[in-house]
Amino acid sequence: MSNPAWPLSVDPVAIALLVGALAALTTTGCSRDGQGWRVSAPEAGTPAPAKTAAKTEASAADTGAPADVQRMLGRWLRSDGTYVLELRGADRSGIMLAAYFNPKSINVSRSIWLRGAEGTQVVVELNDSGYPGATYLLGLVGDGDRLAGKYNQPQMGQSFDVEFIRQKKFP
Repeated sequence: MSNPAWPLSVDPVAIALLVGALAALTTTGCSRDGQGWRVSAPEAGTPAPAKTAAKTEASAADTGAPADVQRMLGRWLRSDGTYVLELRGADRSGIMLAAYFNPKSINVSRSIWLRGAEGTQVVVELNDSGYPGATYLLGLVGDGDRLAGKYNQPQMGQSFDVEFIRQKKFP
């Protein structure tokens, strides 16, 4: 499927591989509550990597992530609705802190950044009521004030082209 306004090409095999890579990660999940960001522990019975929580919290303060990844950080509003994606921190390993709202908080089970043929992209996996296994695959486009990519909704068996616009006012 080709769309001239769509600068990134995504094939279903690539999305499946990225979803598999997300599932294979044994990192902690991150979400935002009334007190700010929290790091949730891995599921019971899953051995946690040593110092993961400390590493994740430290990465929010001292990212060490490449400049193109740091340019993705901020608050993003999806152009077709009230969906908000917040990207707050990233580290060199590919872990990214993310939160998602519609308008209430939706659980982000995993989020990573990666580099490939299409440049630097972020993958965000949602796991909440109405969003089981839904994923975003997004990359910066144009002047860096837009994230564009695909939203994969496995529950509906559909993928959609999406675009997020950077919100200038970010607390």
